[in-house]
Amino acid sequence: MVVGIEKVRGGVSRWYGRVIESASKANLGSFMRDHIAADALVKTDCWAGYKGMEREFPNLVRERSGKKGENFGAMHRVIMMFKAWVRGTHHSVVALQPYINEYTYRFNRHMMKERIFENLVVRMLAQPPYPYKAFIC
Repeated sequence: MVVGIEKVRGGVSRWYGRVIESASKANLGSFMRDHIAADALVKTDCWAGYKGMEREFPNLVRERSGKKGENFGAMHRVIMMFKAWVRGTHHSVVALQPYINEYTYRFNRHMMKERIFENLVVRMLAQPPYPYKAFIC
């Protein structure tokens, strides 16, 4: 799993996650291109899969994680919140990506609580029906 967060004014405003086969440059690059603007300030650890990404993301900074991930504290907090949510709400998971998608939706809209249900209904009505048989794995 790869996770990216957006920090605004010292706090985490958005998060994104994806299940990936491996932490290769191709998989990490695909995730980054999907969720990060090319001119954004990007901070990653020193994992080899990020090597050479500076060409696509010129403001990329690679930094050691530090002792117990101390240089990525906000990232670790968000991951721990996700894990606690999965364990507390669902107890076990078979296919992880749908849970990541749900958590992403909820987390990224946590400041819009008064309109979250209305937003969901509007989006559901704008799409064609999705039969139950297509939903289950």
